[in-house]
Amino acid sequence: MGILMGLATMGLWGVAIFLAAVANKKLENVVVLFWMQIFGFILGIIYLLIKPVPFPLASIFHYLPQLILIALLQIVAYLSFYRGLAKGQVSMVSAIGASWGLLTAILGVIFLNEVLKLNQILAIVLIALGIVLVSVNIKELISNRKLKLLVGVQEGLIAMFSWGVALFFLASLTKEIGWFLPAFLFRLFLLIFLSIFILFSKKKFVPAKTEFPWGLLLLIGFFDMGAFFTFSIGTSGSYASIVAPIGSAYALVTIILAKVFLKDKIKRNQYLGIAGIIAGLIMISL
Repeated sequence: MGILMGLATMGLWGVAIFLAAVANKKLENVVVLFWMQIFGFILGIIYLLIKPVPFPLASIFHYLPQLILIALLQIVAYLSFYRGLAKGQVSMVSAIGASWGLLTAILGVIFLNEVLKLNQILAIVLIALGIVLVSVNIKELISNRKLKLLVGVQEGLIAMFSWGVALFFLASLTKEIGWFLPAFLFRLFLLIFLSIFILFSKKKFVPAKTEFPWGLLLLIGFFDMGAFFTFSIGTSGSYASIVAPIGSAYALVTIILAKVFLKDKIKRNQYLGIAGIIAGLIMISL
């Protein structure tokens, strides 16, 4: 079940991230994030109407700080990631951001007493090397002996760390209060924080001078929420150190779509780095 849910998460997030890259070329990233979260939240409400879920208020109140922390980390991760997509190559930023599964797996080992096998330890090394190859301008390093990160790398790394910690907390919550409530409730707090930010920054929820891509944002929200559902279902009954790395291999889906539809140009060392990250993400789940 854990592997199956991980694969479902990978596909859903892969498509969602690609569509978000398209949307970020049309709108500000905070507006994209707000509306995709709205549509994802609506999907959660529809599920509640079809299959009501009991709300244990005492448990929810107890885990409130954790839910708020997840929401804040998700905002940092998404906005950094979207900023990276707007500045850099979709394939490169996606591969770096997708490495959050590495951090989630390590945290699972440290705090949830999950045990990594030898192949999973080797996978961690592969992912780390892959991030270096994807992130660094090798030509600049060889010619000028100067380390220079490529455009979008910094944002991808911030997203990786924020998602890694947030999804570790989400995985631990699913073991306590089930798969649905954590994914649904943290999104509620996320929407509250985003609404406050947009209002105080005097941004517009629906910009008047551009054709608003309602259909695109609806698809992003549904795919994204669906990925959180499958991730939560998987981690509620299986190791986070298995589900997270498989799900974070969504970069493979995003990279293929970016190569086909956005004509991303990828250098040789970046191909090697992306291959290393994807191989590591697959190996860590075996």
